[in-house]
Amino acid sequence: MGVLFNRRYQLNYFDFDKNYKLKPTTMMNFLQDISTIHFETMTKELSTDVLPGLWVIVEWKITFDEMPKLAGDVIVKTEPTYFRKFIAYRRYEIVDENGKQIGSGISKWAYIDPEHRKQVNIPKVLNEVFGVDEHTNKPEKLTFQSLEQTSMEKTQRVAVYTDIDVNKHVNNVTYIRWALDALGSDFLDQFQLIDLKVAFKKEVFEKQSVFIETIKKETATGAVSQHHILNEENQSCVQVEFVWTKVD
Repeated sequence: MGVLFNRRYQLNYFDFDKNYKLKPTTMMNFLQDISTIHFETMTKELSTDVLPGLWVIVEWKITFDEMPKLAGDVIVKTEPTYFRKFIAYRRYEIVDENGKQIGSGISKWAYIDPEHRKQVNIPKVLNEVFGVDEHTNKPEKLTFQSLEQTSMEKTQRVAVYTDIDVNKHVNNVTYIRWALDALGSDFLDQFQLIDLKVAFKKEVFEKQSVFIETIKKETATGAVSQHHILNEENQSCVQVEFVWTKVD
């Protein structure tokens, strides 16, 4: 394992939805933020020549054991666990103010040349800086459930100015919000998110249209929903899977 990094984040009431459920996008923003801050903190003494690339997120797998119901603080812990060739993995733990674990996760990243958007090898110095053994076993491959498609709902979105991040494309967490919105209030009022998986395949830029294809399977106690985000050329951009539990 690598060097553990902790950061405290504040939950405000605007981070909750109309049912006092914490918005999943809030927690995802925390995880994305701590990943960047940890990397920048640990590499600030390194020459820019040593770090020729930039990181792009490839996958998320997050489990929510218990979502907070009130404003307050949470502590996010993270550490890189794998550096090999151009791929890296990072793990997360989320705890409440009393130290109780309320969530955990894994992210997968690719290291790329910022000019040509091609994958480049991760500098070996990062193994030393973050204390990651270069012979560590690779984490398991992300997989999605096989759902029988009984019906599909299709919605359209256009990427607007506020969807775009510093990398000039749609922010990773925005896709989560799009997928959630595609489910609608009737569904979201009944269920609480307990697990999410996301695989990013192609970037979306400002003013581009996307289509969100949604299928879901409900049971007496929960549900699974899958969302496939496609661009105007019908190319796969993002795949999302949510697992839900029924709200009492």
